Amino acid sequence: MRILFYLPVVTPWWFASIIVPMLRTLQADRRAELHVMIAPLWHGTGITAENLGAAADLTEVQWHIIDEGDPADFRRDAARVPGLLDLVHAIAPDLTLCRSAEQATPSQFPGAVRYIMEGAAAPFEADIRWIVLEETLFAYGAMPAGGAEIGARVADALTPLFARARQRLAVEPVQGWRDAFRLPGDRPILCVPLQYEHEEDLFIEHSAFPRAVDLITHLLRATDPSVFLAITDHPLNRRHVDRSAVDALIAAHPDRARLCLTDDLPLGATGLLATRADAVLVDQSKCWSIAAFGGTPIVHVGNFPLAAWLSAATDPAAVPRHLMRPDTEMARRWFGWHLGARLLDSAAFTLDDLLTRVAGAWDESTITANLDRLIAQPLKAAA
Repeated sequence: MRILFYLPVVTPWWFASIIVPMLRTLQADRRAELHVMIAPLWHGTGITAENLGAAADLTEVQWHIIDEGDPADFRRDAARVPGLLDLVHAIAPDLTLCRSAEQATPSQFPGAVRYIMEGAAAPFEADIRWIVLEETLFAYGAMPAGGAEIGARVADALTPLFARARQRLAVEPVQGWRDAFRLPGDRPILCVPLQYEHEEDLFIEHSAFPRAVDLITHLLRATDPSVFLAITDHPLNRRHVDRSAVDALIAAHPDRARLCLTDDLPLGATGLLATRADAVLVDQSKCWSIAAFGGTPIVHVGNFPLAAWLSAATDPAAVPRHLMRPDTEMARRWFGWHLGARLLDSAAFTLDDLLTRVAGAWDESTITANLDRLIAQPLKAAA
């Protein structure tokens, strides 16, 4: 069979740590003809000559380096790259594994298409090499037919792991969570996690609010004046992105919003607030999962639909009076399915493991292998 790795927005770290180990495994299997479509480094995405040199042992891989024209086109609208679709159809992959922020171009590819995404789902933190294969981007809470039944069985087997996560979620700061962040004690709190805004994250361009200042401005207007915004920031924003405009906007509304930053609480600022606030805002943020686990209502403003069992409101004006909590039993089943039947170790898998995940199926060996690893090296609650 022919497998195409289509990688418009892969970063050098992702290439070296996730993609290359997968290619080595598949090359050793020898049942697949392997193709890689990638571009030189641009805005933190792509690879360098050094990256390619480190993969020199992949002698059976056919490389397709997209190095002509506007490098933005390959990342944002690859169908505009001259000859790209013709090349893909000439390769005729049976399976395309994507690291792509846009879905319009891969939707035109022959064969099955899956998106390689991170495996972690708070309050559990998977090994950094564990991934999932998505049929569509940001399908939060979705499960295939039969997934809920498998999830219930796996969750039963992982009862101690779930209990440890709940115990950690129950930890309170000594002075109380509102006091920890200097939040008002008598007002509804909406937790607002901000997304990563670095130029290398092209996924955010498909967000409803790619810029945090626009999101905060919208929430200040759309929510009831009694609602207080407890805003947390992505840690990489604080390291690599100019946040002066965000900080100034929050500082200009001390009666409505506060930036909550801390590294010394058991769950971190987002984890703590997402399990205690009156509601959590979700666009593309992965905090949806810890909200679901903790039963916190979700307000969804994104462009990708959430699963119905999350009972998410779509209007921030719903806070706090017209909110529903996620279905706790379905949350338990989703985590069981995700942990037991969905995770794939990019450094230790077989072609058959890969194809099982692509088919949206599972077998007892898949579940047993994941359970053995989870029990032997339990996933730790996300900090």
